[in-house]
Amino acid sequence: MKQRIECSRRYCRWTGRESELSKVLDHKHASRSFKVYNRVCPKCGCDSYYDLPEPIITERVEHANALIKVISEHGRKFFDYKGTIATLELDKNGKVWVVDEYTKARVYTHYQGSWRGFNHGGTLRELVCAMRDYIVKGKQLSIEWIAPNRWNPENGDIWGYGIEAAAAVSAAAAQLPIIKSKEAA
Repeated sequence: MKQRIECSRRYCRWTGRESELSKVLDHKHASRSFKVYNRVCPKCGCDSYYDLPEPIITERVEHANALIKVISEHGRKFFDYKGTIATLELDKNGKVWVVDEYTKARVYTHYQGSWRGFNHGGTLRELVCAMRDYIVKGKQLSIEWIAPNRWNPENGDIWGYGIEAAAAVSAAAAQLPIIKSKEAA
């Protein structure tokens, strides 16, 4: 398998494999009879990148990514963009990163300011923070994190799911080890 890479431009941070880099015709040499291709970042066009070590896979990381997969399969399909699903990663220093499904940016989750490259709002950002705490500290999430209701349940939930979709995603999430069981609550 090819080495993982990350774009060297700080505002981009596109993450992928070397084989995913775009091939672009070098316009300086376009008048010549041969074609010259450069391998560049598909997001920003930068031609420099860093080698990125493979993420550390732990049982808790797998549980959190299973929850993201469940969320991506129901209702408005958060964390899914054209079949690409967001993932959480653990680095060698014990820090958690989220690889955004839309921007493909690797976003540091321990930062308290705004997360450049994360394409969701505050509710899902807080859910990612709760999953980060599960990965790092083992703190399970309450089922109330999943498709949370408003004060008046007849108005729907905060995620904008219908009643059936909210019930389906909650039922599927409740089966995962990352979610606190009713007995433990």
